[in-house]
Amino acid sequence: MASMRAVSWSGPSAVDVTERELKDPPPGWVRLRVVGAGICGSDLHTYRRGGFPEGIPGHEVGGVVEAVGDGVELETGAKVSVEPVAICFKCYECLTGNTWHCQNRVFLGGDGAGGMAEFMLAPATSVYSLPDRVPPEDGSLAEPVAVAVHAVNESGIRLGSRAVILGAGTVGLTNLLVARRAGATEIFITARHPFQAEMALALGATATFPDGKAARRELKGLPVDAVIETVGGNAPTIAEGISIVRNRGTVVMLGAFDSDFALPVTPLLLKEVRLVGTVCYGRSGPRSEFGMATDLLDELLEPLQPLVTHTFPLEEAGEAFRTADDKASGSIKVRLVT
Repeated sequence: MASMRAVSWSGPSAVDVTERELKDPPPGWVRLRVVGAGICGSDLHTYRRGGFPEGIPGHEVGGVVEAVGDGVELETGAKVSVEPVAICFKCYECLTGNTWHCQNRVFLGGDGAGGMAEFMLAPATSVYSLPDRVPPEDGSLAEPVAVAVHAVNESGIRLGSRAVILGAGTVGLTNLLVARRAGATEIFITARHPFQAEMALALGATATFPDGKAARRELKGLPVDAVIETVGGNAPTIAEGISIVRNRGTVVMLGAFDSDFALPVTPLLLKEVRLVGTVCYGRSGPRSEFGMATDLLDELLEPLQPLVTHTFPLEEAGEAFRTADDKASGSIKVRLVT
């Protein structure tokens, strides 16, 4: 039986690299040779909890098509990014473009096998050809860019908008780039660490602040059209966003919070703030948001590449996760390569 190396959860804050069966793609699916797989903040939440049985993490994946199942027209050797969901295309959510909410969804890298391995299986409908000049390892950046495309679409940011982004990790910084591309002319961002603030300014932020309280103080009286929250955890960032945004502005909640929190309902009501939860991406227009993100890699490749601060071979996955989980390392995006 052919085998491959893959990352496996092995307890709280621990991963191993083990041998797994190398499977052939079923009809409608492809097998990729994984070239690059990014570690996401959601992977770190799972890492700290101890993972889940038999799971292979990794939903930020770029690679090369190595084999195809029956009915697939993709050519082997094609460089691709992977939208890490398998969906039915039949339920109400799929038919209305809300594919992340598919009633039969399998999340690749969550409840389905992901891409922190030498090879990965994915539906052909979830595979997108990369622009010519984008190397396959950078296909792993399409996923965080797609998250930003969805958030910016929901925020209503357009030509001339003024925006605040709370948080300067990978998601916050990709939202900065996508918001600029959407037409925002002023973008302010909060950054907890100096290296994050330096990166944000290098990527075109108008100014940075240490936290939302400082942003509110410095921007007082300046009408902010949209706030995109990317911090989550136990941070008071939703309340900060509501306090910062203008009357009838939009606050997008993108960060994953550890627990429920008190919502400042009176300002929300009196300011008529639109509070929107967003997660991942969909197909609500003529093109999928993941497809838009893959195409955007062509023009955003240079500013995106500095976000990948650390790269490790697959067999050093343990050190890669420890580095990603320790911001004293200066890590923004940590990538595994095979």
